[in-house]
Amino acid sequence: MASNFLLTSCTTISSSQSKFSQPPSKISVRTKRIDNFKVNCEIKNGNTINDDDNEGKSFPGKLDRRNVLLGLGGLYGASNLIGVSNEPFALGAPVPPPDFSTCSTASLPDGSQVPFNCCPPLPKDLTNIPTYKLPNVSKVKIRPAAHNVTQEYITKYNTAIQKMKSLDKDDPLSFIQQANIHCAYCNSGYKELGFPGVPLQVHFSWLFFPFHRWYLYFFERILGSLIGDDTFALPFWNYDSQVGMQFPSLYNDVNSSLYDPNRNQNHFPPNVIDLGFTTIDLDASDQQKINNNLTMMYRQMLTNAPCPQLFFGNPIRGGDQPIRGMGTIENVPHNSVHRWVGNPNNKFRENMGTFYSAARDPIFYAHHANVDRMWTIWKTLGGKRRDFNDKDWLDSAFLFYDENRTLVKVTVQDCINNEKLGYKYENVPIPWKNYKPVPRKQKVKKNPKKVKPSTEIFPSTLKRTLSFSIKRPNISRTQQEKDIEEELLVFNNMTFDENEYIRFDVFINEDEGVKAKVLDRTEYVGSFANLPHVHAAGNNTGSSRTGTPAVMSLAIGEILEDLGLEDEEEIVVVVVPQFGGKEITIASVEINTLACAN
Repeated sequence: MASNFLLTSCTTISSSQSKFSQPPSKISVRTKRIDNFKVNCEIKNGNTINDDDNEGKSFPGKLDRRNVLLGLGGLYGASNLIGVSNEPFALGAPVPPPDFSTCSTASLPDGSQVPFNCCPPLPKDLTNIPTYKLPNVSKVKIRPAAHNVTQEYITKYNTAIQKMKSLDKDDPLSFIQQANIHCAYCNSGYKELGFPGVPLQVHFSWLFFPFHRWYLYFFERILGSLIGDDTFALPFWNYDSQVGMQFPSLYNDVNSSLYDPNRNQNHFPPNVIDLGFTTIDLDASDQQKINNNLTMMYRQMLTNAPCPQLFFGNPIRGGDQPIRGMGTIENVPHNSVHRWVGNPNNKFRENMGTFYSAARDPIFYAHHANVDRMWTIWKTLGGKRRDFNDKDWLDSAFLFYDENRTLVKVTVQDCINNEKLGYKYENVPIPWKNYKPVPRKQKVKKNPKKVKPSTEIFPSTLKRTLSFSIKRPNISRTQQEKDIEEELLVFNNMTFDENEYIRFDVFINEDEGVKAKVLDRTEYVGSFANLPHVHAAGNNTGSSRTGTPAVMSLAIGEILEDLGLEDEEEIVVVVVPQFGGKEITIASVEINTLACAN
């Protein structure tokens, strides 16, 4: 007879006049009998389900962890977590919400501990967390472009942030607690509920967009509740348009609650933002920066994001260790804007320059509002650009405090329609939509035979510009084939010190001496950009400076057409490391295809 006991983490909250208390440094663990769910959480070989009816039987694939999810009673309640099904094996493996009771000290990019506690205050009862019910929307509010807001709006926003900052630090609605949400979810403070050895990470995968959408949603509602205005809407930083490519002035008043001294003082207006920023300012004219920015936006929203996996990032399932498969926008401009704002005099360019402290700067929320806006725009661009319909994505869940200080569970599927959440974005020009790069004036086909093939170059540490040839498995593809599959240039198993800033640019059919500061050309394919971060080891024994190997996929079909290289068996690729970035090792580079299923 297999054991019918389930280990659940429990904690005793001491009585206090406060509704909330900080989690204890040690969590007591006891066994709790779960009669309705018979699982053994100590499955060793991955496929054996030990319960009374299936003892010793093997089931393929992910059934073991799905069964584990079914056994998550006690602490949060299984029906709360994933719903109840008469057929357990019909369930997928969505990423479960965090285990609040075991929140631990978060980690810095160098493996040391964050200098403050990121864990949220615990509610009195963790056993019955309600699923959030979207309120009825009588009128959709408009999130304004930061450069277009009125003085009346600035005063209202400043008052709301000031009220939030004035709340007790242990109040889940306080500014510091709201900022710490990002720290706990992004710097290994949380483990997945039911998977105590698995850090919950909301970056580098398809969780990136929905997590941050929910995060801003509740932050916005809390601000509105503090000033008694349920029509209040966050601004977005419109840096993807020329008119918004400077630091928004409403954040620059040193006497305002919107100001943060931990910013790069050299990047205030009239300095034009560099959406590919590493750590060194680009030696280029303002117009060239604007051209580069529009080119990068075109590439990241159109060329390199023709289907869901490329835009959102790679899938991650419940029980999986964190991965590094960023979508296009998370890579650039998201990471680059964080770096550009952060204070270079701080070790990790705090606040905005690193995950654990980023949300302590009010500009964070305007930055991510624009990132969220990209999601809404991307779905209007046609083709196969649509949300995933994968149940594992739709059922993945997070926990947030709402404006009433109630801890609630939310799922991805409830946030994919922003208007059902009660907001949309101000209609402003989108210049990058029509900013398709053009080839160099003297278009010369590079001879692949004059450079080494990729198989002789990689694995390699990128210390200088590399030029290599690479074979295409399929040439002269028909339009039908192109409609079914995207041709990708893939950089595999990239490893680097996650304590450092990394960026490199990729070109096709270019000279080895190409200047990476000029990106507005067809030959430019895309960029890789890292933001200093840490992945805690799954066994909780420490953290890794190299972390999980990263992968980057760039869609090249459109570029090959524009360069007249569709029928070529081999093409020349040039990889240019950016000054200010550190070393990165690339295991291999290949060309393959991806079927754009959602």
